[in-house]
Amino acid sequence: MKSFLILLTLLLGAEALGHEIRPAFLEVVELKNPGIYEASFRQPQIAGRFLGLSVATNCEQVNLSSRITDSALTEVFELNCGRENLQEIEVVGLDRTMIDTLVSINWLGSREDKTSDFLITGDEPKLDLMAEVKRLPVYLVIGLAHILQGYDHILFLLMLMYLVRQPIGILKVITSFTIAHSITLGLSVFKIINLSQGPIEAIIAGSIILLAYENLRVARPQNINYSVFIAFSFGLLHGLGFAGALVEIGLPESSRLTALFLFNVGIEIGQLGVIALILVSLSIVREKFSRLFFKVPIYACGSIASFWFIDRSWLIISPLFS
Repeated sequence: MKSFLILLTLLLGAEALGHEIRPAFLEVVELKNPGIYEASFRQPQIAGRFLGLSVATNCEQVNLSSRITDSALTEVFELNCGRENLQEIEVVGLDRTMIDTLVSINWLGSREDKTSDFLITGDEPKLDLMAEVKRLPVYLVIGLAHILQGYDHILFLLMLMYLVRQPIGILKVITSFTIAHSITLGLSVFKIINLSQGPIEAIIAGSIILLAYENLRVARPQNINYSVFIAFSFGLLHGLGFAGALVEIGLPESSRLTALFLFNVGIEIGQLGVIALILVSLSIVREKFSRLFFKVPIYACGSIASFWFIDRSWLIISPLFS
């Protein structure tokens, strides 16, 4: 239990403030001219600073343009590979950061009109396009990483599991939450719903506070349908949070549905793993500790979420005072 509380304390002080660190995104499009590509490289701003990453390939590179926003630096350049074609990509400087780089390549002529997705990590910052290596689908990996590094979503799941006791209740609540966030994830990614992420992230923190309060109530409703309703309602909000990350990362134009499906599958796999760990931990705590000690994580989660809520709300309203 001590290790659990230490983990919550670390989450409170985490620089990410409840979010995973966004990956960089490199999109490469093969043009009709043989051996010519246009590339767009977007690297995120972390804690107010850009990371100084650059792209190196086996091709000649000509910079075309660059654009800076509050959250990212995007550079567009042309690659002239001649007869060799594009064979390798390296993200220089990635090994000294905590982020990965998603690479999406749209092949037109050389590889029978298809899109290939890859993930370059700091441990292996160079990608050999000529090597035949079996990999998990990239967007599945990103979805899995998103839920495992999204601390606010993990704390929400923890508070959600406090609401239910019976296996059938847990199944209903998880299913309700999954359906809800899948709906708003899809609607938001395809721009049917378009909401600002700042308020959404603040409300997500607020949802954890409300669940913590609900779990501390002496006379709270025990009807499983009530818990299912709460899971579905808040699931709609969390789906918008998932969508914000995915929109920022980007989806390949030629396989948007497939990428969205894989991202959601990755989230579900990670979510089931987190829920299984939570249920085992809660079972151990119930058996070995008093009821008062069993409530400590509720107070801890509520405190952390309150910090996030205040911080995120201040980020929304602070421009009004500048």
